[in-house]
Amino acid sequence: MNTRLAILLLLFSLSLRLSAQLPPGSQAPDFTTQDIKGQTWHLHGLLEQGKIVLLVFGATWCHPCWAYHNSQVLQQLFQTHGPEGSNMLQVLFVESDPNTNAECLSGQQGCSSFSLGNWVGGASFPFIDNAALADSFQVNYYPTIFIVCPNKRVYQVGQSNVEALWEKALECPVAAGTNNAGIYNYTVGTAQREVCQSLGVAPSFALVNLGTNPLTQASLTLHWNDLLQQTKQWQGYLPQYDEAIIEFDSMTLSGPGVLKTTIASINGLVGDDDFSNNIYFDHYASASTFSTTQIILKIKTDDFGAETYWELRDEQGAVLHKGGNSNVGPDGGGRLGLTLPGPGSYNNNTLINKTLALPGDGCYSILFVDAYGDGICCNYGNGYYRIFNANNPVIPLISGGEFGAVEHRGFEVASISSVFRPAAEPIQLRFYPNPSSDILHVTFSLNNSSEVSATIFNAVGQLAHQVSPEKLASGEHRWTFSLKGWTRGAYFIRLQAGDVAVMQKFVVAE
Repeated sequence: MNTRLAILLLLFSLSLRLSAQLPPGSQAPDFTTQDIKGQTWHLHGLLEQGKIVLLVFGATWCHPCWAYHNSQVLQQLFQTHGPEGSNMLQVLFVESDPNTNAECLSGQQGCSSFSLGNWVGGASFPFIDNAALADSFQVNYYPTIFIVCPNKRVYQVGQSNVEALWEKALECPVAAGTNNAGIYNYTVGTAQREVCQSLGVAPSFALVNLGTNPLTQASLTLHWNDLLQQTKQWQGYLPQYDEAIIEFDSMTLSGPGVLKTTIASINGLVGDDDFSNNIYFDHYASASTFSTTQIILKIKTDDFGAETYWELRDEQGAVLHKGGNSNVGPDGGGRLGLTLPGPGSYNNNTLINKTLALPGDGCYSILFVDAYGDGICCNYGNGYYRIFNANNPVIPLISGGEFGAVEHRGFEVASISSVFRPAAEPIQLRFYPNPSSDILHVTFSLNNSSEVSATIFNAVGQLAHQVSPEKLASGEHRWTFSLKGWTRGAYFIRLQAGDVAVMQKFVVAE
């Protein structure tokens, strides 16, 4: 092995073991630098123009960087939302290895290190050769991708597709108008969105001033299934892009539904100049119920099996079972890069089949983690997870695989021997195929004659479709929806029958 190759392998090995240390929501370090064509780029200057900046830190010898570059995700994102498209976003690729030079980016003779090819060919976004920028952003592995918002806060993201990256970018607050405020960084203190018997939440968010006028007053409301739960009054002084943390009181959710947070008024005005960020919907579905205390977990890994980790917990959070790469662990989602195989790592494109014993009836949760932040389907292989009753290993009660860094699923065990048996659900909602790319069939069963309506929201709470109220008899019913033109991703359908509602998730695929 020659000295250069040994150094490259050592650098590559170290890059895969370390994680970036820049905390999410940190103030982005400013920089002014030139790209390889001589154009000057000033980060804070771009942000002050209202631009969202996607920073991609890589190295010309980095195989995962090269694979992601060749996927054309960055180029498509730039063409759609860069200066030639909506002009809301700027992509900057930063070659971060101090041992490389500009020739490495074009794959030309004279490259001072090693290059996998011509990086700049066919790409219209800028390339910067500046290792000091990677140091200022505390980058320790490649590729590391950051979204930098106009309020100068920075967030790390995984190697997602165009739609997922743009969805993340739209989470950035962008100033517009005179009197304007928005809801950002919303959290309820738990990643679980499936209610087993009950679920405790503590909603909070950042109230951000997006107008030129200072924000001095706001009235905030919290609704559960359209019923007012809490109202908060805020007073203070926020210049543009400053924020205040709003915390609602803790509460317990029961059953499926929608938690809606609203900015009811600001600065003594009803509403503001931009209503699109004044309402946040958080969707909750009923947890699946298993009838046995033995369940079967099947996992098919993608092209990078070593990125996967999972653990199953009881209601108190104690870990009962776990598997996959323990170097990733429960907190490693989207932060470790392509980890070297660690203890327990799965092979690529492999089926794992485990029977898991649970101590008894009650509520449980299972956590799936992907170290690179792109799930186990569908960018690099077609992995999945499926969970079955032990006495029925054919029909899964829980399934998935297309997620980002973390997927958190809740479920209940109510075995046949249980003394307590919950009453049958007043609405039994099913749909097929799921995922679907063309037609979605929705079936539901009513115990009683009821007035039925439905609303469908996308993953960020925007209304996608609505079914007007209609009086229906008891028994089986079916609706059919055309999904032509629908954006790929997760959706939630909320079906209301009289005073009872049920919420379920479905996925629109390509």
